[in-house]
Amino acid sequence: MTDKRIAVYGGGERGGKEALFLRSYSADVTLLLPIGEPRPGPHIAERLEAAAIVTINDVPDSFRFQSDAVLIDTPDGALRFDTLYPALGSDIRSELAATLGADRSEEGCLTVDTHQRTSVPGLYAAGDVVLGLDQISHAMGEGGVAATTIRNDLDEGKPTWR
Repeated sequence: MTDKRIAVYGGGERGGKEALFLRSYSADVTLLLPIGEPRPGPHIAERLEAAAIVTINDVPDSFRFQSDAVLIDTPDGALRFDTLYPALGSDIRSELAATLGADRSEEGCLTVDTHQRTSVPGLYAAGDVVLGLDQISHAMGEGGVAATTIRNDLDEGKPTWR
């Protein structure tokens, strides 16, 4: 969305950091903080201001999509954007792996080696539950690496010849 009007919908540090990232693609980025979501901390807030990113607080989740735009209700009325970028994060559900003894980061993400192996032999992980880049394309690649590793690890114990 180079040089388009971008709305980033998300609060706290995550929303602020995503807005700053997208600022390298467009001069027109607006951070929309959902109702009840925390505001970015002082360090991120200063960077948002320096980047000329407008921040609007207490935005409801009311979106209307058109063929070429999205209309978003704000406390000051509806605003029109070329695209909407959700920056809501995810809930890391690694509790089951933790009960097996898998190592996790402070945030609860599983730590893996370069082949997606966790610290528990025979347990592999990929995607948002893993410490790293939270992007669909990245998760798909991790899944491919994990699948290949699982096949190869199984083959070491008992070859899968036909």
